[in-house]
Amino acid sequence: MTVEPAARRATSAGHALLGDTGDLPAEALLESLRGLRFTGTLALSDPTGALILLLAKGQVEASFRLGGYDGLGEPGQRFHLNPHEPTDLPRLPARDPLSASVLPRALPRLAPPERLRPGAVELPRLLDGLAASEFDGAIAYRERDGAALALLLKGSIRAAVHETDGDLHSHAEALRALQRAGQPQAGGTLELEPLDPALMTPVTALALERTVPPDAPAFSGLEVTPAGYRYWKAGQPFLLVPGETSGPQRRYALAEESVARAPEIALPSEPPGWEDQRFQLTLRGRDALDPMTELSMSLRAEHGRDGQRVLEALGSGDTLQRCATRLGLELGQLKPWLELFQAEGMLRRVRR
Repeated sequence: MTVEPAARRATSAGHALLGDTGDLPAEALLESLRGLRFTGTLALSDPTGALILLLAKGQVEASFRLGGYDGLGEPGQRFHLNPHEPTDLPRLPARDPLSASVLPRALPRLAPPERLRPGAVELPRLLDGLAASEFDGAIAYRERDGAALALLLKGSIRAAVHETDGDLHSHAEALRALQRAGQPQAGGTLELEPLDPALMTPVTALALERTVPPDAPAFSGLEVTPAGYRYWKAGQPFLLVPGETSGPQRRYALAEESVARAPEIALPSEPPGWEDQRFQLTLRGRDALDPMTELSMSLRAEHGRDGQRVLEALGSGDTLQRCATRLGLELGQLKPWLELFQAEGMLRRVRR
């Protein structure tokens, strides 16, 4: 057998290969790699866990079992095959090594994700199902002008980031991009990827900036090093995600009892696409920005220059998202201003 039949349903990720073994057991893939004298990392996943193998010239140099992985004899296992030079630790590439956010730079793939169809997914229902199953893993949505990533632990979103045009949004603001995946006209790619808590808990600790002392005993977590992001379990490193890092070398971890207490991020209360709404000034709104009127003086006295700037931006006819970006605000911070000026009769929505 060769690697090609074992990876018949495989896709390339740079020089790495993502796929599944089909009707063949995982040991058949490993036997092919022995014959090819393969050097690098092989990550295997089944419904219960994962096995990460470091190979040198086809021979297993180190193995690390995550969760309740059943064994190499089972068929239908998903894999990530990553060739690299001989090392003392398995290596898998980052999801997005060029991202401005640390999360896609630190989080690897262990296997191909499940592809969902944008426009056909009802996000609240999906999240309810993941909560019921206490899902550990990631949801990723990539559209033409940006990418969003949400991290789930025990079925709840604990961290999220959205990157677009060089701008980063986090928490509930990042989930607005995921909400768009449920709109009928949505395009792009939507992926659901289960990942073992040995990966998800440390990267969530990184997102929450939960550091631990460098001499913590039996360390389980994530270490930021000059070489990249090193994952540990029970005092032993088991994986390196290579990449450039900045700042001091630190360790991040969440204790088991802290996972349930980690803050949950709820979906925004506004409907999908709310951030694309546009508004224009009413006659009263124009008066409020005319420095010669009493209304303008009242606006300045009550809300200062900030209130004038926000009203000018909201009345420009641009989308709420662009207004927020221009003002340096999150959409959640902009919403009270919008409600105030609408209640004052200074803005009306533009229907298009």
